Amino acid sequence: MDVVARAAIAFTGGKDSILALHLVSYKFRSATPLPAIEPLDPVVLVSFQPPGSDFKAHQHAWVQRQADSLGIPLIAKQITSDPSFEESYRLAIRQLATDHGITKLVTGDIEDVGEGFMDRAVQTTGIDLVRPLWKLPRPRVLDLLRSLDIVYIVTLTRLDKLPQPISERLIGHVVNEEYLREQFKWYDDNHEAMDLVGTVDLAGEFGEMHSMVRDCPLFRWQVVQRNGSVAVEDTKFGSYMYLVPGELVDVPK
Repeated sequence: MDVVARAAIAFTGGKDSILALHLVSYKFRSATPLPAIEPLDPVVLVSFQPPGSDFKAHQHAWVQRQADSLGIPLIAKQITSDPSFEESYRLAIRQLATDHGITKLVTGDIEDVGEGFMDRAVQTTGIDLVRPLWKLPRPRVLDLLRSLDIVYIVTLTRLDKLPQPISERLIGHVVNEEYLREQFKWYDDNHEAMDLVGTVDLAGEFGEMHSMVRDCPLFRWQVVQRNGSVAVEDTKFGSYMYLVPGELVDVPK
């Protein structure tokens, strides 16, 4: 086998980062026909996060359980505004290269929602940015998730994009393209129409919804959330509905 480059995966535990992991992993690709993407050796998962906080959509303890199932080490890198967020990313990326010998950083980005932030973050680090989902049509992303048996649930929604009645039907539920379209149609048929099918990104790329994966081919066991509850939080950035995880259970395949 040809030598493959060592890579870090920017990892949230959501469907996009896990799909990106599958698309680049040389061990998985050797047994599965996939798009023509450079095979890599994912040696570390990295979670970029602000100090002293935990993402409600991707809580660290849950992400750690996924990493355990994958058998890949998870590193949390704190990102601050000192001296700048971009430089903080660069310092973290350089440290990953030093500690783990990576030459590639893989993200699950589909669109440039950060206005070129990640392109700037890797500048001067010597690390190449790899984005296997970049600009893929949403039906193609959802088809890859389905064909690879990546099973995920919605963990957070933006209530200005997905009002409470529809969010209540998504949070904590296993979803796919068919389910999303059915629920969006139900909302528009029974409430003041918002044309959710036409206006909401089915992959949630613009923050409409976030997810966590409960099963995928590279998991050695499923990571299942049970008995969670739903909460709403109003912030200066908007209102959100999110899943408060209950028990996290490792379920044999």
